Amino acid sequence: MAIEVFNAVSAGGDGKNDFMTINNIGFYTNNKVVIHNRWGDRVFETSGYDNNQNVFRGLSDNGNKLPAGTYFYTIDLGDGSEKMTGYVVVR
Repeated sequence: MAIEVFNAVSAGGDGKNDFMTINNIGFYTNNKVVIHNRWGDRVFETSGYDNNQNVFRGLSDNGNKLPAGTYFYTIDLGDGSEKMTGYVVVR
């Protein structure tokens, strides 16, 4: 299944773009998602991303709200395929 990342997060609690949606990620249960800031520092990491409870909401690993800006993701589907990379904008 093709993976599609919706790369906007506006954690305003309005139900729109509250987290980074990754279509079809549920087909890859061994996935790992890592988010880095523009300096390459890891700010978020999780395994088993599921578009439900285990998602990136614009918060760091320790629960702090990240500053608005552009961040970069790496998605390892856990199936031996090449890692996916791209960006996500947090507002």
